[in-house]
Amino acid sequence: MTEMHVRGLTIAVHAGDRDEALAFYSALLGREPDLGPDPDFYEWEISPGAWLQLATGRTDINPSSFRLRFQVEDIEASAGVLRAKGFEPGDIKWLPGLVAFANLTDPWGNPLGVYQDLGVVAGP
Repeated sequence: MTEMHVRGLTIAVHAGDRDEALAFYSALLGREPDLGPDPDFYEWEISPGAWLQLATGRTDINPSSFRLRFQVEDIEASAGVLRAKGFEPGDIKWLPGLVAFANLTDPWGNPLGVYQDLGVVAGP
């Protein structure tokens, strides 16, 4: 029996109006999509082999049941940048030695956020 070797991942988010969705996610990520293979489908490579896919023009949106958080180097500065761009991140939550994060949602109710890795704690 051979093992499956996962080499990457894609995460798809459904959104409504194309122009509004592109503006929201381009501002959030600080750049335009890397790919737009279809007039209602766009992709950003977040890190090598990890892609955020945006499917726009949807009218039957059920917000995601999972939260998609993006890693940042400085959680406080990033939360400030988000606020300056008109986003509304929540309060920063700190788990000392582990992680700090702030949550927000997109206009269609999809749960998002940013986080900062504060270090690794060795397991038992």
